[in-house]
Amino acid sequence: MKKFVGKITEIEPLYLIAAGVLVGVLIIAGIFIFVVVGDDSDEPNPTLGVGEGDPSQLPGGKRRPPKQAPVVRTGLLDEARREGRLAVAQARGTVLEPSRVRIRVRAAPRQTVTVNYQLGCYRNRRAKVGRGSYRTRPPDTRAVALPMSSAKSCIVTAGAQLTKVLTSGSISVQIIAG
Repeated sequence: MKKFVGKITEIEPLYLIAAGVLVGVLIIAGIFIFVVVGDDSDEPNPTLGVGEGDPSQLPGGKRRPPKQAPVVRTGLLDEARREGRLAVAQARGTVLEPSRVRIRVRAAPRQTVTVNYQLGCYRNRRAKVGRGSYRTRPPDTRAVALPMSSAKSCIVTAGAQLTKVLTSGSISVQIIAG
């Protein structure tokens, strides 16, 4: 073999092209067989990562679907409650023909809370978005400015988060229309 290799002094470019085409065809054929034929076994595949395979086998896979966002003209739009360290509660919904929107926050034990809100208002195929944030000591009810007057509807999202790291607590955020 060494004698044969030693005699090769020049490689023909035609042979290199043929070898490259052959390698490419073999790679494409292997991918095609892998994708089309695949694994027909009914056994679960232990190499699946998180988010792949049967969703009911994943953590939290047996959850109920989220509730539909409420729609109101006046009154309590939505309320969200959470417990834990640095708990975050988010409320959302649609207000039809809003005159004003208020956000009410409660927390136990009493501590500073960060509140974020966003309003997307629509009228005659035009839209305006208003957003903001503030820090407060609950209980607190605060009116937020509408980005557009005489809007047909506004989609409102409000979130509140506890800020004390060392203690566990509960937080509640409400969106009130009218």
